[in-house]
Amino acid sequence: MLDLSIVIPTFNRATSLARCISAVRSSTRASIEIVVVDGASTDGTPAVLSAARDLMGDRLQVIREPQREGFVRAANKGFRAARGQNVMWLNDDARPLPGALDASLGQLAFAPHTVGMIAFFHAAHTDRNVAIEAQHLGRTFHVLHVRGTMYANFGIASRALFERVNHFDERYFLYGADPDFSLKVWHAGLAVVPAFGALIDHDEVQDERRAADRDRGSEDNARLFEKWDLPPRNPEFNDFDQTRPCTLRGLRRAKAA
Repeated sequence: MLDLSIVIPTFNRATSLARCISAVRSSTRASIEIVVVDGASTDGTPAVLSAARDLMGDRLQVIREPQREGFVRAANKGFRAARGQNVMWLNDDARPLPGALDASLGQLAFAPHTVGMIAFFHAAHTDRNVAIEAQHLGRTFHVLHVRGTMYANFGIASRALFERVNHFDERYFLYGADPDFSLKVWHAGLAVVPAFGALIDHDEVQDERRAADRDRGSEDNARLFEKWDLPPRNPEFNDFDQTRPCTLRGLRRAKAA
């Protein structure tokens, strides 16, 4: 069995996707596959994938949607097609730094049974909701938290755990699925812990696609807080506590009629 499946949803980002695939291929010694879910791209994405298939053979799976259904549904298609013992996701404008995937797999393999998912440090363009920071070559990489609970913006877990918690929740389109997935892992009684030494660069490309998706983001965030019983937002200071990395109280109870 393959060590790892990396699921990459994409849409009209051929240049970024080519860099992402190249970084994955060159950054790990483990046995991997890449599962690209293409949301009916109309740019040079098919040519990028054809070139990648020439290099990777059946270690590259391509799923082409007849029309774009959003990051979350695309990711789930990739998760369900994954053949690796472990699974992770990447954005098409993200790239693991050398050794990141191997380091995360090693940490996951030797983690206590109470650990469910490893959270990569990533170069997020934000100074809000930071749980833990790491410095590398003068740059800052983060693991984030949502209302005091650590989550994986990019995470790696066993395929069995992905199946157990039923992958991404498809009530989200784009933005809420990664914290929600982590909250589901916590809710299942397992921890999300930082992947020390495992860094992911993330361009967060500001293109027409991101602009078109922006309105969906506020809707996704609202759904997240409707679903989970998390502490209220603290507007004054960062209230993440490394000794208590989960403040989740569970699913929010339905309001009485």
